[in-house]
Parts: sequence; C-alpha cells; structure tokens
Amino acid sequence: MMKRKINIGIVAHVDAGKTSLTEQLLFHGGAVRAAGAVDLGTAQTDTLAVEQARGISVKTADAVLETEVAVVNLIDTPGHADFISEVERALSVLDCAVLVVSAVEGVQAQTEILCGAIQKLGLPCVVFVNKLDRAGSDFESALHDLQEQFSERTLLCVRRPENEGAPEAAAVPDTDCLENAVMLTGDEALLERYLAGETLDFPRTVCAAVENGAVPVLCGSSKTGAGCAALLDFLCACMPAASETDGEFCARVFRVEHDKTLGKLAHVRIFSGSLEPRQSVFLPRLGREEKVGGLRRPLGRKQADIQKAGAGEIAVLFGLSEVRAGDVLGRGTIPRAESSLAVPLLTVKAEPETPDKLMALVAALTALADEDPMLHFVWIREKQEIQLRIVGEIQLEILGELLLERYGLRAKFSAPSVIYKETPAKAGEGYDAYLMPKPCWAILRFQIEPLPRGSGLVYESKASPAQLLYRYQNHVETAVPEALEQGLHGWEVTDLKVTLTEGGYHHVHTHPLDFFVCTPLAIMDGLRNCGTTLLEPILHVKMTFDPALSGRVIGLIQNARGTLLEQTVRGGRQSITSEIPVAESLALPVAFAKLTSGRGTMATAFSHYAPCPPDFMAERERIGTNPLDRAKYILEKRNALSG
Repeated sequence: MMKRKINIGIVAHVDAGKTSLTEQLLFHGGAVRAAGAVDLGTAQTDTLAVEQARGISVKTADAVLETEVAVVNLIDTPGHADFISEVERALSVLDCAVLVVSAVEGVQAQTEILCGAIQKLGLPCVVFVNKLDRAGSDFESALHDLQEQFSERTLLCVRRPENEGAPEAAAVPDTDCLENAVMLTGDEALLERYLAGETLDFPRTVCAAVENGAVPVLCGSSKTGAGCAALLDFLCACMPAASETDGEFCARVFRVEHDKTLGKLAHVRIFSGSLEPRQSVFLPRLGREEKVGGLRRPLGRKQADIQKAGAGEIAVLFGLSEVRAGDVLGRGTIPRAESSLAVPLLTVKAEPETPDKLMALVAALTALADEDPMLHFVWIREKQEIQLRIVGEIQLEILGELLLERYGLRAKFSAPSVIYKETPAKAGEGYDAYLMPKPCWAILRFQIEPLPRGSGLVYESKASPAQLLYRYQNHVETAVPEALEQGLHGWEVTDLKVTLTEGGYHHVHTHPLDFFVCTPLAIMDGLRNCGTTLLEPILHVKMTFDPALSGRVIGLIQNARGTLLEQTVRGGRQSITSEIPVAESLALPVAFAKLTSGRGTMATAFSHYAPCPPDFMAERERIGTNPLDRAKYILEKRNALSG
C-alpha cells in the first residue's frame, strides 16, 4: 500500500509548546528513541547553538517520521515575532498547519496573526490546545478565544479534556464530533445518509469537512505527551495529503542554511516533477540554471543522502551557490503564494569591532541575508556603511550571536531607528526631457495621485507604442519602483498611483538605458510638485494585567500617543488593546514590566502606517545623488550604467 505524504508545519505564539510538541510527534512516530527537551537543548529541531542556549527557535527546522499509513515531514517554526519571516516561508510549502494554543494564556497576539494568515491562504489547519497539565489551564476559555478567530461554525472539537488540570491531562473523543463533521462538510447527501443511520467513515468525513474549511480541535500536553499520539494518528488519517503531480520540476526554497563542508543547503518543498543529483534547475529570480550537487533528506539534526526526490516531498539540496530563501526553482507554478507577515519597522547600522574586519562582516551579512532576505542588507560602498532592516531587538541580539558563532566576528549595531514612509500630499505631474549630453534621448511625463493607506504602488501606462516603444515602456515600468525607494525626505514613497501619460524617443540618439536615467528625474519632479506627507508605522498592542492597575496602564498608553481600542476583563485579568506609534513603543515594554512588577503580558504586531503629527519631520540621509540635483545625478547615473 502506498503511504500518504503529508507536509505539516507546527506554528504558535512563543512559549506555547510548539517545539516540545514536535519532539513528541517525532517520538510517537518512531523517529527518535526519546523526546528531547527544549530547556536541556536536546530538541531535534533546535539545531543552532544559539537556539539550544536560549531555549527558543530562531530558524525553521524540518524532520521526517513514518507511520504505518503516512510519511510525515514536520516543519517546526519559530514562535517569536522577530522571526516571523521564517514562518511565512514555511506556510507556503505546507499541506496542513498545526496551530498550538496554550490553555493557560489562550489566543495571543502572534496566534491571531497566524490565524489570519492560515485563513487567507486557505491552508488546512488543526488546533492543538496545549498545557492542560498546567495550573490555571482553561480549555473552554481557549476554545472561546478560538471561536472569535475562526468562528464557531468552523471549529470541529475532536477531543476534550477528561480531567483538565490533572498531571496527565487525559483527552477523550468528543461524542458529537462525527455529527458536527457531517454538518461541516456542507454535503446534504452525506447528511441524509448519516440521519438514515448509515455508518460513515470517520477519517473521510473529517477530511471532507476540513476541505470545506473546518478546523479540528484536539488537546493535551506536549510536556507529558498526553494527547500527542492521538494527534499524530488524527493527522495521518484525516488531513489532506500532498498532491503528487507529474510534469516539469517546480519547488520552493523555504530555508537556506550554511554547512562548513558543502556550503549552502537549500531546504525545498517539491510541488511537481522530480529531482536527482547533478540535475540542472532553473532559478527564475536570476533567469538562469544552476546544477544541483546532491540531495539529502532532513532528519532533525542529521541528514541522509538520497538519489531522488519527487512531488510532495521535502529535500535538502546542495551545490546551488546563488540560491536564497523564498526562491522558486523550476518553471512550473507554485500553488500557494507566500503570505506577508513580516514587516521590518526598524533600521540599524552595523560595523565590525575593528575596521580591518569590515569586508569580512560584509561577506558574512551577505550570506545571512540569503538565509533571511527580510534583513534587506545594504552595503553602501561610497560611505563604507552597512545598513540592515530588523523586526525587533531580539532579532538583532541573535544576529550578533550568529556572526560570532559562525564567522568569529564581533559586530556593533547602532540604536534602532524607525522606518518612516512618504506618500504624495496631492495629485500632480512630473516631467523630464533627457536630451543632453548626447548620445541620449528620453522624454517622460507622469501623473501622480495619492491612494488610500495600504494601497502600495499602482502603475499604469497610457502612452501609445507610437509614442514610446513597448521595450522602452518596460524599462520605465521597471525603473518606477526603484525611483520611489527614496522620496523628498529619503524614505520609500507608497500609497500612490503613477500613470505614464506621455513618452518620447529618437530612432538614432536614444540609448537602451536612457529611460533608467530619465524615470527618476521625472518621478522626483512629480513628487516635488505634489509634496509628500510623512507616514509612521503603528503597532497593535495587547496588554494583560491586574485590573487594579487599569488607570496607570491607560496613562502609559496615552503618554505614548496611543489610541484605546478595546477593554475586557476575564478570569480576574484585564486586557487592553490599543494602537501605538512604533517611535513611542521602544521603551514601553520596560515601563510596562516595571508598572506590573513583571506580572503583566504585552504583545505587539504591526498594524498600519498613518500620517505623522503635523509638526513632526524625520529626514533620512540619501544614498547616492538626489535626482533633483539634475546635472550631478545624470553624470553619476551614466557612469554607473556604463560601468
């Protein structure tokens, strides 16, 4: 009998017990002799020294187990918000997600983000309510929180705790599960068969319900192992399996790591076709092929060489020197897009401990940016300066430890500063005629209009091919986003529509690259005519604390220019959700911890960008020459393009 292949990701808010659950599943699946412990640094999927020392996951890790009916690839993801870019790449390669929710803390900020992403992607999901062995656990309260996220209509309770709070936290099958599963399939014929007393196949019924959007809920304790075997059996029997599509090879890279001997190792999910050692694969990002040196199968901290990997499988490739995390390999179509969860809101400058290590630091950060492109590593050669974008300060601490552990480099980082953005203040027009010095000839006219917050960039061309050949219009379309990376105040320009209304070229004097020079000139002319409004990032903040401190917490929020959204009291604890500018939030965790004597919890997530106060201004030092300094910019740009 052919075994089903299932790629399952374990996702959760930090400290919900996700890595411990992964260990229990590996143990009950026979992949390890004993479940490792996060606190002891023996977890199979915590492979980095920094993970073992800190007891948190900072990188996605994968391992395989095999039961009588299925081959399961487990992907353990980080829970801390600073490493959510790892989670978003993992979500794009899964067949199913296991969302771990603590029965003590309930649904937390990161859990809410994950719920939204899972639903947006249409990804099958199972919830495991964990920590039923802990004092203060409340299954029904956690279930209530989940109903607010997924809606009561979609939740399918498979197992409930029999002795909640007992050491083993035993879970028993829910007596109404099959009936609810039939209802959630949306299949009227199946419902009629059930009501007629026909015995239905439980796994098939649940699988049909999941395909219709149902979210099964199980429970237990990853610390004691209670409920974990039942969860594994349920996943193997009831969740949709991987599609094993023949045809042209296509895969996505969800993790890149470094091996001292083999160099880059790319962890991929294969969606169609197959792959063998020494086979060439196409990298769309680079527009060329690279040869795979060899294949391995991930086994937690170990890997085993294999000679072939096919659709529905996860493999580790080596030999691809230019690959980056998030890359698509092959010419096929990926069935699921990446979700956008990580939003770096802070920028820092990095420098080595001693000046002679500068280029070594550049090389090391280049390699680490291939593992996490969200770092947005920028090396400014003219200033001999390194810039990085980060999600939070924990990420920066881990980055420093990785540089020391892997490369022996001690790096110093500047204090984080907020990443602002700009948006047009009003509609306007931008124009430039780049006609000198010859040989050159490019004429462009743009209409620039502000759009609602969150719209990003919308581009349209109304220029006819008689005015401007399509190949030159393609050059303009490529150059517009680059021209908007730095606005009047040096920040990225967003939430606008740019329309190319007019263009001109000369059949003799136009150089193929002239429109890469002319586009920023015309765009900046338009921004000068429109003016720009500065935007600041806003966080969604949830604070939970003793109700006696309510007034003082509200004062803390108001002093941070915060806006109150909601207040609730449940189980003797008060929760306040608010929106607070990132610039005012940097010192807030320390102030809140001091106010609550460390007994309060605070979780944050990016919400949106909003206009800064009218009297506030933040200028960012420009990289390169400003196109408004036209003559100097043309000279610099022509030298760069010819080089």
